[in-house]
Amino acid sequence: MRSRVLILSIVFSLLCLVGARADVKDDILIQQEEMERIKKEVKESREKLDSLKQTEVDIQKMISEGDQKLATDKKVIARLNRQLRGLQSDIAQTASELENRQLELDLSRRRYLGNIRQFYIATHKPPEIFSEDPNEELVLQRQIIYLTALASFESGNVDQAYQVVEQTMQTQDELTGKTKHISSLKRKRETASSLVVSAKRKHQKTLEQVRREKTEEADKILTLEQAAREMEAIIARLQQEMEDRRAREGVTEGPSVFATLKGQLLPPCRGEIVVPFGDAIDPVTKLKSFSSGISIKAGSGSKVAAVASGSVSYIGNLRGYGNFIIINHDDRYYTTYAGLSDIVVSVNEYVLAGNKLAVADAAGVVKFEIREGRNPLDPVTWISIDSF
Repeated sequence: MRSRVLILSIVFSLLCLVGARADVKDDILIQQEEMERIKKEVKESREKLDSLKQTEVDIQKMISEGDQKLATDKKVIARLNRQLRGLQSDIAQTASELENRQLELDLSRRRYLGNIRQFYIATHKPPEIFSEDPNEELVLQRQIIYLTALASFESGNVDQAYQVVEQTMQTQDELTGKTKHISSLKRKRETASSLVVSAKRKHQKTLEQVRREKTEEADKILTLEQAAREMEAIIARLQQEMEDRRAREGVTEGPSVFATLKGQLLPPCRGEIVVPFGDAIDPVTKLKSFSSGISIKAGSGSKVAAVASGSVSYIGNLRGYGNFIIINHDDRYYTTYAGLSDIVVSVNEYVLAGNKLAVADAAGVVKFEIREGRNPLDPVTWISIDSF
């Protein structure tokens, strides 16, 4: 938008130069300075564009690196899932083995306790039931020896079964610990992947913004280059006019009625000033630019009127800027009105202060400038403050 304001300013200045009674040589120097300023801004825009291109490459690289990391994370997560499935299978198998080992331990304990019971019964018979037959006494002694040996054997089985159960439980605990560790690794990897996905989306949004800025910056460069070419052509024409006017007599400027109206001008329309006069930073390109007028938020269809009496010197249209009108006041001051629709005046028509010129277009923003010859003036210091 700032570049379009610059184009309008150039067109306005050229018209003023043609109609004004200033010294042509001085005007040529001013135009040459303006052209140099345009060329400088083109250079700055090219540098900005190169910076945006490098930023685009860097962001694309970060997105590519993120995609590679996501692919790696996907493989790692798949491997961890396989390990978890294997561990879960091992845990299930170990749980089954533990159940069987516990059953074996219970059986060994029962057999051991049964043998102890039989040993106890055999060794604690009442005295009256013992026979005087030596053979029966020998059989009883042998039975006690057998039961003692059997109990000792079953005691070893119980200890062995208990050790097996403990080993199985230890294996189960180790498998559970591994499962928790791998599950933790998996969660961390999934969290990292989520962060990468979030960063990728952010980079993609930034990339879209950078590409939009690139397009706008490239468009600005084209606009400025076109303005520079037009400026060079105008300078050449003005130089020719200067040569043609060397033999002519100069015209002395008379007093200006418009100058006496400073601080008392009518507003071009009713509304809020949304863009002030002076230097500003473009929100897209971040480059410093100059607003040679003000922008008034008036609303679509609002009446746009002449701020003072004068002659309509130019009516035109600028791409992206809309229709505009330039009014000549005393061949020294010029006012311009842009963002118009339904224009009701024509070139060379004399209008009075307050006469309707047009209405605000669909955007509802009217751009207004005041110039003394080539120099832009702050409209706020010329228009009656109460009128807004």
